Amino acid sequence: MSILTALFHLGLAVHYGYGIKVYLYDLDPPEDIKKLKTIGLGQFKYLTFWDMLLQFSYFTLAFVNDVVGSNTLVIKKQSTVQKIRDFFFSTVALAIGTFVTISFWGLYNVDRRLIFPESFDSWFPYWLNHNVHTTPGLGVLAELYLVPHSFPRRKTGLSVVAIFCLLYLSWVCLIAYQSGHWVYPVLAHLSVPGRVLFISSMSTLISLMYLVGEALNSRMWGGRRQKTQ
Repeated sequence: MSILTALFHLGLAVHYGYGIKVYLYDLDPPEDIKKLKTIGLGQFKYLTFWDMLLQFSYFTLAFVNDVVGSNTLVIKKQSTVQKIRDFFFSTVALAIGTFVTISFWGLYNVDRRLIFPESFDSWFPYWLNHNVHTTPGLGVLAELYLVPHSFPRRKTGLSVVAIFCLLYLSWVCLIAYQSGHWVYPVLAHLSVPGRVLFISSMSTLISLMYLVGEALNSRMWGGRRQKTQ
């Protein structure tokens, strides 16, 4: 593993770590936003924050693997750290990271009030917005290009992604049931059938992100063919 790749992993781990610290402790939102901290464990109700934790954990693990692990698509030569790294990346880190970037900026450009109202600009730094919503997609795509990963069987990978989505969606629905507050404004504007359709569409998009990642990895690194060597 090259020094530049290790520095890339370390840089993103620090990038996300600092972003998490600012997100949790340094923001000074207006009172109506502060009141929302009492709902759904504060920032832990947002998928974007879950993703920040995922990305920080992944790139920290990737850096550890750079130091003490391996970097091969030959299963017999892979270290335990690499196997954990590859499984983590190929499932939730890649799928959720790309989904967060695409879904956020997609909704933002349709009508930003549905996801990130203009009032947020006065207290949510511009750079942090990109830390949370832009870097995840760009970071995992760069990782996909720079580093070979062994993907699990498609059924296993999609199952892990589905379980993660189900856990988060259950959390969002529980928050809405207990407090009457929908985590994302777009859900509050939709009817019940509309919410079902929207959530189903987003879940399908996340699954598609897994399949696209698998295909890109195979195209760039030989994927499954090399894993049997």
